[in-house]
Amino acid sequence: MGGLAIVIALTYVETGFLIGLVVPGGETLIFTTGVLASTGVFDISVYWIIPILIVSACLGDMTGYLIGRKLGPRLYKMNDRWYFKKRYLRKAEEFYQDKGAMALILGRFVPVIRTMNPLLSGAGKIRTKYFFLYVIIGVTIYIVALVLLGYFLGGQFPSIQDYLGYILPGLVLLLIAPVVIKYYRSKKKKKDSE
Repeated sequence: MGGLAIVIALTYVETGFLIGLVVPGGETLIFTTGVLASTGVFDISVYWIIPILIVSACLGDMTGYLIGRKLGPRLYKMNDRWYFKKRYLRKAEEFYQDKGAMALILGRFVPVIRTMNPLLSGAGKIRTKYFFLYVIIGVTIYIVALVLLGYFLGGQFPSIQDYLGYILPGLVLLLIAPVVIKYYRSKKKKKDSE
């Protein structure tokens, strides 16, 4: 159950606290959860995992939205940091302007957009009820599709459980490596500019 608690927490903080900007792989995590559910690693049915992850992702989006509401225009005045770049804002804004309300649904499937949408929606003062409606739709499609895809594929390859000892640490490394690299590059860049 501890592994599932970590998945739930990461699903929440990905958009709630912008961790998705530095730790890519939300879809990998959700997909892998489906695979693990099919192999019996979790002591809980996939039919419970899906709604729990939907609630976690929706709460994360609402937290990001409220942070965006609070930061408002200050968000656009922030300087680039190792974990936050103004280009992320521009990319999300362009996507949002191009797709309109559908950006909240479609953006769930695009890594940087998924993380920035709640923040921009809050900063842009999008009405809460519309934001939440589109978030629920997007999150539900995203979670159901990825968990069930992982569940189906995990069921097709039951021997995958024999390799989880290699797969899971590999996934953790893949998720953490970009953060470490980004952090050290920004430190080096800062040191070089001094």
